[in-house]
Amino acid sequence: MTDLASVDSYSAPARSRPARLRAAFARLDWKRVEQRYDARAENATIGSVRLRKGIAALFFAFALLVLYTEVGKGSLNSGPFVLALGAVALFVGRGGRFVYYFVPVFLGLASYSLAGSVASSLKLGVHYEPQLRLEEWLSPGAIPTVWLQQHLYHGHTGVLEGFSLAMYLSHFWIPLALGFALAMTHRGRAFATLMFGLLAVSILGEMTFVLAPTAPPWLAAEHGLIPGVNHVLKTSLYDVHLGALAQFNGDPKKYDVTAAVPSLHVAFPVICILTALRFKLPRWVAVALVLNTLGVVFAIVYTGEHYMVDAIAGALYAAVAWWLVRRLLGREASAAT
Repeated sequence: MTDLASVDSYSAPARSRPARLRAAFARLDWKRVEQRYDARAENATIGSVRLRKGIAALFFAFALLVLYTEVGKGSLNSGPFVLALGAVALFVGRGGRFVYYFVPVFLGLASYSLAGSVASSLKLGVHYEPQLRLEEWLSPGAIPTVWLQQHLYHGHTGVLEGFSLAMYLSHFWIPLALGFALAMTHRGRAFATLMFGLLAVSILGEMTFVLAPTAPPWLAAEHGLIPGVNHVLKTSLYDVHLGALAQFNGDPKKYDVTAAVPSLHVAFPVICILTALRFKLPRWVAVALVLNTLGVVFAIVYTGEHYMVDAIAGALYAAVAWWLVRRLLGREASAAT
C-alpha cells in the first residue's frame, strides 16, 4: 500500500519551491532583522565597528565607481545611488534599519513597474489637443512652453538648461533622499505615509495613462501642432555627454512617452511637501522641498516635457492620493512620530 504521508512529503518540495520561498520571505520579521543587526553592531568591539565601517566605505567607493562608469558611457540609473545610501546606513550602524524600511519599498516599486509595463499594451488612442486647448485657454497668447523657449532658449545647453536637467531628474532622488532621512531617524509613520503616498499617486497616474494617454508638448510639436517647441531635454542630455539617456528620452519603444497627464514629476515632490508639513519636519526641509517643486515645474514646462495643465493635474492627483492614504491608514498613521 502506498504511504500517503511519504507521497506528500516528497511532492510538496518539488511542487512548490518558489511558493515556499515566497512564504518564507513573507514570514521573515524585518523588524527583528533590524533590531538584532543594529543592536549587535552598536554593542560590538572596536575592531568589529572598524571592520563594518571599512566595508561600508568600500561599498560607497564602489557605488561612486559604478556611477562614474555609467556617466562615462552616457547612462544613469538608480542602482549606484541606492548602493551609496545603503553604504551610508551601514557606516552609521543602521544597516538593519535600511533593510527594514527599504526592502519592502523596492519590492513594491518592482511590482508597480511590472504592472505598468503590462498595462501599457492596453492603452487607447493618444490625446494631443484637449490639454493643448486648455493650456491656450489658461494662458492667452503663447502657451508657457513656447513663451519660455522663445525668451530663454538659445539653441545650446547653458546654465539654465543644466538647472532644468537637474530639476527634471530630482523628482525621483529627492523623495528617495527624504525617505532615507526619515528611515535613519526612525520616523516610521512619516516614512510609511510618504511611501504609500508615492505609490498611491503612481497607481492613480498609471490608471490615467492607460485610459487617457496624452502627448507632451515636444511630441505635439513633432506632429506639427505647436510651432517653436524644441526637445530641450534630449539636446541637453547629448550636450552633457549622456548619450544613452538622450537616446532613451523620447523613444516610445523604451518607455511610455504618452504619460503626460498627470505629471508625476510634480506629484512626487508635492507628496514630499505634504509629508514634511504633516509630520512637522524642520522648516528648512519644507522650504527646500517647496523650492525644489517650483524648480521642477519650471523645468518640465520650459523643456517641453509637460504643459502647465499637466503640472496642475499632478498636484491635484497628489492631493487625492494623500487624502486616500490618510483615510486608509487612519488616525494612527496620520499621527506625528
